[in-house]
Amino acid sequence: MKKEEIGYRIKLIEKSIQAIRTSFPKTQERFSKMGLAKDGIYKQLEFAIQNLLDALNEISSSLELGAVSYRGIIENLHKEKIIDDELKEKLDFLVQLRDVLVYNYDILNDEIAFKNMEEYLQFLEEGLKFLTSFLEGEG
Repeated sequence: MKKEEIGYRIKLIEKSIQAIRTSFPKTQERFSKMGLAKDGIYKQLEFAIQNLLDALNEISSSLELGAVSYRGIIENLHKEKIIDDELKEKLDFLVQLRDVLVYNYDILNDEIAFKNMEEYLQFLEEGLKFLTSFLEGEG
């Protein structure tokens, strides 16, 4: 397993989460009126999710679990008891959110995103905790 690759992705995820937290407005109305800055928040969210999924792919590949999709990677990590039920559910949600951010950007609802952004970031942070503890366990 390429520990340095996963470590690098952890740093990118942390940087994206920090960028979102520091630029996220206090009101939904302000969020909706941010224009390109709002798009930047969505892009940072997508980037963080992508890095988390790519790190999970790195783990899956190193364990030779053989999956071709992010859903398959998560399923295999769960089946092998590397991730628990709760984390699997959150990762499955992040895959769906990533798909919307990448392929269906036009259907994003700013009001829903504003209300749920903290939850999205918490899911990412739980993924970070998993990656960090996995790396430490591989030490």
